[in-house]
Amino acid sequence: MKRPTAQAILLTAACLVAGCAHYAPAPIHAEALPDRLEAARLDQKPPGAAWTMADLLAVALARNANVTEAAAKYRTALAAAKAARVAPGASLTLTAEYANDPSTSSPWLLGGGSDIPLDVGARRSTRTGMADLAAVQALHDYAETVWNVRTALQRAVAERAAADAERVLASEWTTLRQQRLDRLERRVAAGADDRALALAARADLNAAHRRETEASGRRQAADAALAQALGVTPAAVTGLVIAPRSAAPDPSDLSGRRRSAALSRRDVLKAIIDYDIAENALRLEVAKQYPEVRLGPGYTWERGLTKLPFNLNLALPPWDMNRAAIAQAEAKRAEAARTLEAVQAAALSAVDQAAAALKAARASEATVQRDLPNALRQAASADRAAKAGETDRVEALQAEAAVVEARLADGNARKASALAVIDLEDALRAPFDPAETPILDQSIKALEVHP
Repeated sequence: MKRPTAQAILLTAACLVAGCAHYAPAPIHAEALPDRLEAARLDQKPPGAAWTMADLLAVALARNANVTEAAAKYRTALAAAKAARVAPGASLTLTAEYANDPSTSSPWLLGGGSDIPLDVGARRSTRTGMADLAAVQALHDYAETVWNVRTALQRAVAERAAADAERVLASEWTTLRQQRLDRLERRVAAGADDRALALAARADLNAAHRRETEASGRRQAADAALAQALGVTPAAVTGLVIAPRSAAPDPSDLSGRRRSAALSRRDVLKAIIDYDIAENALRLEVAKQYPEVRLGPGYTWERGLTKLPFNLNLALPPWDMNRAAIAQAEAKRAEAARTLEAVQAAALSAVDQAAAALKAARASEATVQRDLPNALRQAASADRAAKAGETDRVEALQAEAAVVEARLADGNARKASALAVIDLEDALRAPFDPAETPILDQSIKALEVHP
């Protein structure tokens, strides 16, 4: 048999190298992001048309940076799961020897040996299984990110609506406080009233100014949060018209939703995956009690004589037959079980606390709403007295300011109820608006189908 020539060896190596993937640089341009974000705009709605929460949610899921990052991490996990199915590479050892022996037909000895691990059994199934579980966990992370963006969007819209209503009322309150202060200062100048009344009225005016300024600041902060969720700048959402939300259900009827949250929340599902990963890790450690088999076929051309050597390599377990590693894996599995119980308990508690907070917020809202008719009656009485000449406008202005103050308190109570509804949705990981459910589901399905 002819020995392989150097040309043949080089040709074979060249063919192998030609089939390799080549590195392609992909430099990132961080300076382009601010300009791209500044140019981003929302689609125009017809005149008078308002954005629904479902409309905003669809935009946020398409543009939000956290959502696209979580999708990229899921694609990376999928790629890792595919890579885990590729068997580990074999090793190849080439040998050459020259011997100046006149009795042989050739002074050269050429040979090659390989080391091929047998990628079978529990080692392979555990490796691929853990990679698949990591991909599922990345999908749960994506779904949790989607939900967090949805919750941030809801909070921003609720804060924005409350700030708008408060700004209008605070402006009216400021006007009434200013008019009352002007009248009191004229009366003090005329000697009809004590100076302390004017000072108290000025303090009330300052409080009204602060309320108006704080409401404007909250509106700006809400616009910034809304813009971040939608992937645009605050300037793009300043004039956005948003439709009001639908009413939330009675929190007393939550038994079915509460149980569903303890079984289907993404943090619960991630804890289940963690347990499965610990289970697979234990299987791997048990498998490591047995030797890992490697095959070593080879080829030798020894001075005109062809030989086909064959080796069987065994990677032996540790001296304790891997008992310490198995015990550690068992403890990790038990820890994962307790973690799952803790996560489920936290989910149930979150639902209970959010439901109680919503019930308390609605009770407070009902109490505050009962105060408004009393304030309106007092304002009407003060206005009649002023028109009859029994009092001047100072008392009527004070009564009108009390009405505005009651409306401000009512607005705060409504805002607290709206935020409590969002907290309850967050605890349940389920929206109360049925229009949002298909959008959330479709975002998950689209990523699974088109990773």
